[in-house]
Amino acid sequence: MKSVGIKDLKNNLSNYLDFVRNGETIIVMDRNTPIAELKKLSKSPDLTQAFIDESVANNSIIPAKERTIITFPKSLRLKNNYKDGISKSWKQAYLEDRE
Repeated sequence: MKSVGIKDLKNNLSNYLDFVRNGETIIVMDRNTPIAELKKLSKSPDLTQAFIDESVANNSIIPAKERTIITFPKSLRLKNNYKDGISKSWKQAYLEDRE
C-alpha cells in the first residue's frame, strides 16, 4: 500500500494508475490526512451489485430482507408510443412559452 499527496498524484496520475492496475492500493493524503483510497475495481461484472455489497459492508444501506417484484397499476404504465406524446407535449409547451 502506497500513500501519495494530491499534488504528486495529479502530476503523476498515469504512474499511480499503473500501480492500481497491478493490484496495489493507493492512499491519497491531504496534509498528512488520508482522504481517499484508490484500488482496483472488483472483478464482478455487475458494478451495481458491487456498489450495494460495499455499501452494506460500510453500513451505508440496509439490504431488503427478501426480493419482491413491483408491479405498477395499468394507469401508471407508459404506453408503447410514450415518446411521441412526451415530445408533442414538450413542443407545445415550448411554442406556447415563445409566444
